[in-house]
Amino acid sequence: MKRLLTCIIIVWAAFAGCRKEDDPVFPESADERLNKTLAAYQTALIGSPSGWNAELVTRNGISYKFHFSFNNANRVQMYSDFDINTATDRKESSYRLKALQQPVLMFDTYSYIHYLSDPSDTVAGGPAGEGLESDFEFRFDQMAGDSITLVGRFKNAKLVLRKASAQDLQTWQNGNWVSALNFEQVNKRILTYWKRLTIGGRQYEVIIDPSYRKASFVWRDGGGIARSHVTEFFYTATGLTFVKPLVDGANNITSLSAFTWNNNASNFTMTVNGNTAGTIAGAITPLVPDVNASGRWWLAVAGTGDYWQSRTGFRVNGVQDAFGLRKIPNFYSIMFQAEWDEYQGVQLDLAGFLYLEGQELQLYFGAAFAPPIFTANGRIILRYVGYLGDLPADAEVPFNNTVELFDNPAGFYLIQTGPSSWDMVSASDARSWISWN
Repeated sequence: MKRLLTCIIIVWAAFAGCRKEDDPVFPESADERLNKTLAAYQTALIGSPSGWNAELVTRNGISYKFHFSFNNANRVQMYSDFDINTATDRKESSYRLKALQQPVLMFDTYSYIHYLSDPSDTVAGGPAGEGLESDFEFRFDQMAGDSITLVGRFKNAKLVLRKASAQDLQTWQNGNWVSALNFEQVNKRILTYWKRLTIGGRQYEVIIDPSYRKASFVWRDGGGIARSHVTEFFYTATGLTFVKPLVDGANNITSLSAFTWNNNASNFTMTVNGNTAGTIAGAITPLVPDVNASGRWWLAVAGTGDYWQSRTGFRVNGVQDAFGLRKIPNFYSIMFQAEWDEYQGVQLDLAGFLYLEGQELQLYFGAAFAPPIFTANGRIILRYVGYLGDLPADAEVPFNNTVELFDNPAGFYLIQTGPSSWDMVSASDARSWISWN
């Protein structure tokens, strides 16, 4: 047996020695195979006569729709449901297919798809330096049937392309998506903080976050109990669909469509669930006031050394940073500290202006306020007593306008928008507010 095994090993060794060292496992080199794969993807991309319907889901789960038409000269035309302009103005830019260890689709000139990852917080509304956690370079993951799945190289955003029909393309070209995107005009047309959705005699307060495609609802049910609901939404060519429907007794709100702005009535009309009329109009008081909110906000920083801050100051009549604080050289933020210091036996609050000097924040001046008044319906009233520090000439007008608004005799409602974020809304007309973090 031992002799037989030895013979087998000798024969195998002789056979292996006859095999050339450079005999390839595959008939083509790795580069040749990769180039063939790229060519196949290129053929697929340009092979859809009516282009591609695309859904891009960012790393934090926000869904955006696109339409792409690729040609063989590395040009791509696109629409997007980012806003009304991108849904009506077809933009052309360039793209490349490249081998970066694996096949990659790169949108290599600035286009609508770049908006979502733009680091400026004024473009898509995401955090400064981060954007909306999206990509514009994607690795090919799978091609099956009439769809191609890609994954972002840096943020792992998911992009799915599906072959479009001629009718799909016409829907974009004819501006059908504009009606759906009118929902995002609610914040621009209705300048009060509160927006009231009315359906068949039932009222719901709705806050719309267009950047993160999120809607928050507050209402009282049939028994007078306060209810709330938060859901993401996504657009279609006819309207929007809520990821989690709002359920209120017989009302089960899943979708809104056919948005129309009525200038005379200053409201939007729409169709709910495809068959029920509804309106959205402005309101100057909360539907369900949180009577303890202002006290919680103030106490959170009272005498602690912590403070609330706002990078943009007041939004007034739809204008963010209405008083131009960010135009002041080296301005960083407004801070509000409750019980900042004591003067003649009175604890003063401070709204200070913080400047960025090198790598450090410096407080040079601010407005002092007497202890606030808290009302039974949830308002806080701030009472200005004077300014502290040296007020530079280039900050004088923004400072005075800001202080005048803080010193509003009607006071403010406080709305908690997150674990450590609040909106402070003028109680006089609800057309001015400041966001604190």
